[in-house]
Amino acid sequence: MKSIISSAGVISACILLSRILGFVRDMLCTGFFGVAWDAFIFAFTIPNLFRRLFGEGALSAAFIPTFSQYIHNKEASETMRFISIVITILFGFLALISAAIIVATLVLPLIIPSFRQSEFMMMSFKLLRIMIPYMPLICLVALFQAILNSLKHFAMPALASVVLNIFWIGGFVVASRMDTSDENKVIIMAWAILAGGIMEVIIQLPALQAYKIKYKPAVDLSNPGFREVLRLMGPTIFGLAVFQINLLVDYIIAKGFVPEPGAISALYFGNRLMQFPFALIGVSLATVIFPLLAEYVAKKDIKGMAKQFNHSLALVLFVGIPASIGLVVLAQPLIHWAFYVLPNGLFKIKSFSMEHIDRTAAVLLFYSLGIWAYSSVQIVNRAFYSLKDMRTPVKVGIYTVLANLVLNLILVQFLKEGGIALATTISAVINLVMLLNILGKRINASVPEITRSSFFWHAVKSSVLPVIFSLIMSAVCYLVMNKTLPSDELVRETGRISMMVGSGVVCYSVLALVFQRKLLLEILRKKT
Repeated sequence: MKSIISSAGVISACILLSRILGFVRDMLCTGFFGVAWDAFIFAFTIPNLFRRLFGEGALSAAFIPTFSQYIHNKEASETMRFISIVITILFGFLALISAAIIVATLVLPLIIPSFRQSEFMMMSFKLLRIMIPYMPLICLVALFQAILNSLKHFAMPALASVVLNIFWIGGFVVASRMDTSDENKVIIMAWAILAGGIMEVIIQLPALQAYKIKYKPAVDLSNPGFREVLRLMGPTIFGLAVFQINLLVDYIIAKGFVPEPGAISALYFGNRLMQFPFALIGVSLATVIFPLLAEYVAKKDIKGMAKQFNHSLALVLFVGIPASIGLVVLAQPLIHWAFYVLPNGLFKIKSFSMEHIDRTAAVLLFYSLGIWAYSSVQIVNRAFYSLKDMRTPVKVGIYTVLANLVLNLILVQFLKEGGIALATTISAVINLVMLLNILGKRINASVPEITRSSFFWHAVKSSVLPVIFSLIMSAVCYLVMNKTLPSDELVRETGRISMMVGSGVVCYSVLALVFQRKLLLEILRKKT
């Protein structure tokens, strides 16, 4: 069996590369194409929304536990037929939606004069007609990723988003060098997105062939596996929709309760930077652990599943807690470097004022306090998904959204947009505690010797030493932050960030080597 750490390391490396390319992409494209870029972003939002609802999250959560049941309990021919049915119906359904959207973009301007008279809407519709086929393609990629992840293959699935960003940046390079209008340039970008989607599908095919995954078009709405996937997807899609609404509410409150302009962009960019460690820790480990938990459940080994979950949660806390505290320390210098020093030093672009840097740094600080909680929730949710319980995370998520709304309205009065970020962190902790309590109850019903509160206390015990180590690490980082460095701003601030990160990693690793040697060596040696 592949190592959890080794597999998560592959995914983390791909995620890191993708996020870096995404950051470069945003920095290059924002403001370069004028008003036409707004139309591009608006048009891309629609296929991207379908990707989030029908692709990565909901489809994987529903497909992996069902596929695991087929792998371990069914004949190979039944498994291949199940895969073929899901691929055929999913792609066909989304292709029909894509065709309907294309028709809508042609018909709406004819019946709504304001659309026809709006240059923005007409440009958005033109771009949408090019990019909407990306939606069924990327959802197909998500299904391929779920199949390969279930078979413990993680490299090719993890490269998908890297491929898209490479095509996106390539489209920018081509468009920016052409002597044509902004409208034509973003059209080139739209075709680059579609080409990227096609390539994302193509790169998965050799891995699927290596595992002898055979596709034969088939439609059978009564197939038990397909009906199970459909049943499990419903609550997950609803939960994702609630999450998107929650983000929208955050922005509405920021707009309505923070009088100074720039609150929404501070939330957006602070969240974007927080997503780096969250994706590297929470998303990568959850991706690897989900098939393992589903496999234990498929074999009816709930005790083994609980042991694997506890071990996985300890790993997440071991790396998530120092990531949280470390990013709190780095918030101010990191925002200053990423949005002022780097753009000015490399591209002669001055985008953020010092006031906006301070506000975004405050948002990042409050978001960062919860990285360990966001990451842990990813693991706990996968435990419920492996048990084919999609409803509990959704129900708890709704309570969390309500708590987040109340906390938003209270904290925004004192901390402005920073209060909205802090409300998100507190809500994540509430979410984690509730889910751990319910999971303990569920496991206790099947394995009486595992007490209801065991998961909660395991998390607490696993957190004590990482918290102590991280506080010592933060003190070391503060000392390094005040060290005198060369006068050139780009060199100085880049060196400062590098030294803070390096000294923090070394400090935490040395403390862990002395007091948590087994867990650290597992990570360094990549053995389970």
